[in-house]
Amino acid sequence: MSKLRLFCFPYGGAGASWYRSWSRSLPDHVEIVPVNFPGRENRFRETPHTEIAPLLTELLTTLDFTSGPFAFFGHSLGALVAFALTRELREKRKTLPRLLIVSGYPAPHLFRDRPHVGKLPHDEFVATLREHFDVTDELLDNPILAEMALPVLRADLAVVESYAYRDEPPLDLPLVAFGGLGDPEASEEQIRAWQAQSTRPARVRIFPGGHFYVNSERPAVLDEVALALRGIPTQYV
Repeated sequence: MSKLRLFCFPYGGAGASWYRSWSRSLPDHVEIVPVNFPGRENRFRETPHTEIAPLLTELLTTLDFTSGPFAFFGHSLGALVAFALTRELREKRKTLPRLLIVSGYPAPHLFRDRPHVGKLPHDEFVATLREHFDVTDELLDNPILAEMALPVLRADLAVVESYAYRDEPPLDLPLVAFGGLGDPEASEEQIRAWQAQSTRPARVRIFPGGHFYVNSERPAVLDEVALALRGIPTQYV
């Protein structure tokens, strides 16, 4: 039986290493493919994207979507990228993922009532992160961590803030949406609204915790990912 590749897209400010341990908790037929965006980890010398279009162009040309079945998982920014990339694949008449799992991001057709911070001066940027976003004081108060992480986080937030949703038909594929009960960036209602983006009944799971429930509730999150992947018909894999 061939492997089902799960392309995993990181949240804002994070890199591919966040997903590397996942394989131990997922079915044997699943191969984790962590995706790294420019500006972080082994690509730290590269300039991060501030708009989604060039990021999608890069992913379409560098990721292999032709060597067997695959699925997408993305948290926060990663969820938006996974969704937009799926649409791009459809538009170009390429093979689509067998499953799309989105986490910690409101359904993209909804108005996102969040302050725009990507172009704020440094002090205002940090103050707004403290007040409105689930960013730890440990990062913001550590000069070394902040110097490394904040430029990438600023660029990633600019990607989200410049994204313009287009009305298109819903995707004809299974969709799973995760959310955090206390997530200030995506309410349960906004997570359930992902149903509008699939022709099939969407599976929704709401976990305890804030925006980073994917860390605090990792075993439960991975159990749900494994369940969703096992639900893919065997002929797909």
